[in-house]
Amino acid sequence: MGIEGNETADELADAGANEGRMDGDRSAEPTISGIGTTARALADAATSDWWSRCLTGLSASYRKWGLGYSIAEPPELRLPRTLLHRLLAARTGSWRLRAIP
Repeated sequence: MGIEGNETADELADAGANEGRMDGDRSAEPTISGIGTTARALADAATSDWWSRCLTGLSASYRKWGLGYSIAEPPELRLPRTLLHRLLAARTGSWRLRAIP
């Protein structure tokens, strides 16, 4: 004789291990975030492959630089929106930064 309820728990655990999900749990299904991550990775891989194919057609003087193609966000995009707004305004010579007569 075991502890009361242990036999039932063991049976349920064995059934779950042998049959997979029993309770309709959605945790194993893809999420929107996961799909987006996979899509970005596939797009990055496709772009890198395209660059590798195009690189062979470039002139020798260009190829000697050994420039790769990478998709990386500029560090400015990590700024808070208020600072990013001011940075973009400064770079473009936008509204408030113009000289006031």
